[in-house]
Amino acid sequence: MILEGYFAKINDYTEDELKLCVASSYPFFVKKGRMTHFPSLAPSEELLRGYKAGEVTWEQYTDKFTDEMRRWMSKQSLKWLKQRDKVGDMIRLLCYERADDRKCHRFLLLDILNSMEDE
Repeated sequence: MILEGYFAKINDYTEDELKLCVASSYPFFVKKGRMTHFPSLAPSEELLRGYKAGEVTWEQYTDKFTDEMRRWMSKQSLKWLKQRDKVGDMIRLLCYERADDRKCHRFLLLDILNSMEDE
């Protein structure tokens, strides 16, 4: 099962979950080793900056992020996640955004993973 969450709530998640940092930078306030860092699943700094500045709409962000996930390293990371899910690992994708409205790349990652064929 692949779930999502954000760093501020890391203490609320169970110990048996594989916690993955899918932000470009590891948060200074989370002890090293509590998560595995997967920057290949983060949006590019340029894309994130453009979205935060209001220069990129959510629809444009979604399209560009999906394109970014077609990079070789990102595709390999997505395949690995799919395989871990298939064997029953509980995985939690974490980043900085609270995203009550689902406007965060974690939800886009979940959509991409759900649309991938089983390998």
